[in-house]
Amino acid sequence: MDLVFRIRPGPVAHVGHVTLMGNPGYSAGQVQDIANMDPGDRISADRVTKSLQRLRKKYQKQNRLLAQVSITERAYRPETNTVDYTYRIEPGPVVDIGAQGFRIRRAVLKNNVPVYEEGALDDDLLNEGRRNLLDYLQTRGYFDAKINLEKHNETAKNELRVVYTIDPGPRHKLAKVIINGNKYFDQELLRGRMQVQPASGRFSHGRFSQSLLSSDLRGLEELYRANGFRQVKITGDVQDNFQGVEAQLGIIVQINEGPQTLVGSLHVVGNNTIATDQLLPLLSTSEGQPYSEFNIAGDRDSVLNYYFNHGFPNANFEVSTEPAKGEANRMDVTFTIHEGEQFFVRQVLVSGLNYTRPYIVHRELQVIPETPLSQQDMLDTQRRLYDLGIFNEVDTAVQNPGGTEPNKNVLVDVHEAQRYTFDYGLGFEFQTGQPGIGSNQPQGATGVSPRVSFDVTRLNLRGRNQTIAFKTNVGRLQQRGLLSYDVPKWFNRDLRLTFTAFYDNTLDVTTFTSQRLEGSVQTEHKINKASTMFYRYTYRRVKASNIVVSSNQIPLLSQPVRVGMPGFTYVRDKRDNQLETTKGNYTTVDGGVAASYFGSEADFGRLLIQNSTYQPFGKNRPVARKFVFARSTRIGIENPFSNTVVVNPGVTLPPNSDRTLIPLPERFFSGGGNSHRGFGLNQAGPRDPITGFPLGGSALFLNNLELRFPPVTLPYLQDNVSFVIFHDAGNVFTAGHDMLHSFVHWKQPDQNFCLDESTASQCNYNYISQAVGIGVHYKTPIGPVRFDFGYNLNPPAFPSFVLDSRGNPTSVFNPQHARRFNVFFSIGQTF
Repeated sequence: MDLVFRIRPGPVAHVGHVTLMGNPGYSAGQVQDIANMDPGDRISADRVTKSLQRLRKKYQKQNRLLAQVSITERAYRPETNTVDYTYRIEPGPVVDIGAQGFRIRRAVLKNNVPVYEEGALDDDLLNEGRRNLLDYLQTRGYFDAKINLEKHNETAKNELRVVYTIDPGPRHKLAKVIINGNKYFDQELLRGRMQVQPASGRFSHGRFSQSLLSSDLRGLEELYRANGFRQVKITGDVQDNFQGVEAQLGIIVQINEGPQTLVGSLHVVGNNTIATDQLLPLLSTSEGQPYSEFNIAGDRDSVLNYYFNHGFPNANFEVSTEPAKGEANRMDVTFTIHEGEQFFVRQVLVSGLNYTRPYIVHRELQVIPETPLSQQDMLDTQRRLYDLGIFNEVDTAVQNPGGTEPNKNVLVDVHEAQRYTFDYGLGFEFQTGQPGIGSNQPQGATGVSPRVSFDVTRLNLRGRNQTIAFKTNVGRLQQRGLLSYDVPKWFNRDLRLTFTAFYDNTLDVTTFTSQRLEGSVQTEHKINKASTMFYRYTYRRVKASNIVVSSNQIPLLSQPVRVGMPGFTYVRDKRDNQLETTKGNYTTVDGGVAASYFGSEADFGRLLIQNSTYQPFGKNRPVARKFVFARSTRIGIENPFSNTVVVNPGVTLPPNSDRTLIPLPERFFSGGGNSHRGFGLNQAGPRDPITGFPLGGSALFLNNLELRFPPVTLPYLQDNVSFVIFHDAGNVFTAGHDMLHSFVHWKQPDQNFCLDESTASQCNYNYISQAVGIGVHYKTPIGPVRFDFGYNLNPPAFPSFVLDSRGNPTSVFNPQHARRFNVFFSIGQTF
């Protein structure tokens, strides 16, 4: 029998009068503004809940941690369809938490006393704060510290003072941790599981407290028990004045392993529906392996999850063990399963759709009618719907879960997200080599480039989970406007189709300004978790203006050029974290062909390959505290064909020649905070022999090496600062064969030719330029903020003539060297 419910919700009620009780310290109008509960506002459960949260936070910011805020009465008025609310507010005293006897910074108190995080005040939280402060002192060498807690009510001031009285005692140094008696596990593994650490570069006095040591001993015992040592005993002896040195501690950890117990026989019974062969691969417990209650608990969870995901929500799992007969230190194990009744899916009911078309949700459902009711399928459905990015909330549930009906309805309720989002931002970039229009400085200038961005995004267009977005980025170096249309499930397959059109005006280098009008269509195919392919066709019209090169090259280089290029990109990403990578590898292969067949005026092929690896090292360190050796190698080549050619700097084509060059904006450039840090922004490679400005090239080689140090703990900055030392090697070359011949040149060939006017046209840039440097990284939620200081070991010399105020060359020869020191500021890792 089907039941049909008809619901007529009627008009939404609104807020009526707001009345205050108690002594809030604010007027009714101020409370309404703080709570966002003004008369006439639409009422929802979420609005009412958030109004209470806003009021509590307001008082918490005033350190009134005992404030009481509640709604004592709701009165509905049907004649006006409004609800009157009565708030009772008692702000309570101002809570002042401090320390005496030892200087503790306010930030340390807030980090260790959880009343600030919880927004409440009680004895449990204050005592937890006392324990945290004690650990804080003990990890800094005050191993005998004592802390007392006192509360003082000052009624006249309406203030409650909480004072931690600290007796730090003498400061010690933990010199050594000795482990004796271990046979089954080696010292390295055991030390890696201990929080107690002897004095080192990171902890100048060591890391020790009685609670840390007790926790370590319990952890080591659990490790042994998980491997069959049921009678293990581990003790820790703390010795003061260790080895006769005053205020020096030593810890001796004594391990008595005892005998190891193994599993004798294993039996699985009671599984009538699911075969034993299907269950055995789920088990960690097996005959002849160490007997472990920890593994048995894991086996119970694995088996029950398997049953829950196959329609047995009432399955039960029992364990019985007994010593094996005739065998010492052996345990026979029996797993008894009570399957219960199997349930199936009757139908899936979806609710909450206002704009989204039903098929968008249905294609993501993993719960299928007439199949066993699976919790995992319900979770996968919830995850896939969240991944669409168009729902704020997704809830799944089983209708009448306690009933005996074998076929159950599954309910999926969604709340759609706002369809319009507006994003804006303000940033800046600091580095050497900043270009400027009309500049007569071939190496650019050192300065700051501000950036402003504004984006508008329309989600779930036409209810089809398609997105249209308009994005802008305006700064001294780049002005860009982009319009994109995204179809994440093209033809209901795992293909993402994206249409993009944008206008870009970029000061790529000091040589020119690139004006680009571009349209592209791209398909993304997710091959597997790590690998993705992109197929695209790009059509753009590129113009180079504000060119500062030889006058006889300006007409050719500034001529607007059409480039039509189909291409592909292969990405293989096996990094553990894209923002803070500590291990893994990352590879991209990007290729394309521009030809007249595709509407292009220049004919050339382009290939750029990048491979990066990340290797952590450092014994006995957690992952976040390891050193990381990072490497990135980039090789790029552009091969002209048909009527497109490559010429050396200073060489010009005849005025009526049918030949053409690869446009300036399509060439490779290098130099800057994300490429070669021995050069200013895009300053590497060949240069114009008259003005000295960079021209880019048709080949690129770059190898970056970085040693990334673990974070260091500093006052005020905590453990958010880390350091990097790096070595960059590479250059930009006029043609591919120049790159191949340059690997044997580690300094600029015939550098004197570049410094003499008579031989300036023979200046050779075909060598591997190298730089070393240091970086300072500050950790933020969006990635590290980075300062890099690079020193070029072999900067190139290049010819140039003095430019007048308009940027035109004079007859005064002025040879130069690229600067050795370069400074960069940016956000994110170099690679």
